[in-house]
Amino acid sequence: MVVRVKVKLVSSRGGEVLASAIANTGFESDEPELIVPESIAERLNLYPKLPEGVEVEEYKSVGGKFKAYRVKNLVKAWAVSEDKNIGPINVVLTIVPGEDEILLSDKLIDELTIELIKPGEGLWKFKDDKALRKSIPPEHF
Repeated sequence: MVVRVKVKLVSSRGGEVLASAIANTGFESDEPELIVPESIAERLNLYPKLPEGVEVEEYKSVGGKFKAYRVKNLVKAWAVSEDKNIGPINVVLTIVPGEDEILLSDKLIDELTIELIKPGEGLWKFKDDKALRKSIPPEHF
């Protein structure tokens, strides 16, 4: 099992998404970043017509190399639970064709004050929580 949390994403181009995301500490980045499937980027009005200034980069993963589209300064993210919302955090939104879940980078996990307590059991908490929270079910796009 992995830790999945609910996130709200809001684009300055008018789109909004509320969905499950994997808190993935193996996704290292220099800034708060998240990977999204094309369908999520479409709902945020960022794809297939990419905004000006989008960066095309090659990423490397266990499965090999792939092309991704990095969108900066157009999306804010919140961690959402039944009793609190943490955010907004300005994020780099990376569109990865073929991806089917939303992935949070290590830096974004930190900014959202998410602490992974027992990832194998899907247990986590916000930094100021006393009680543990359970992972939510996956959503595939």
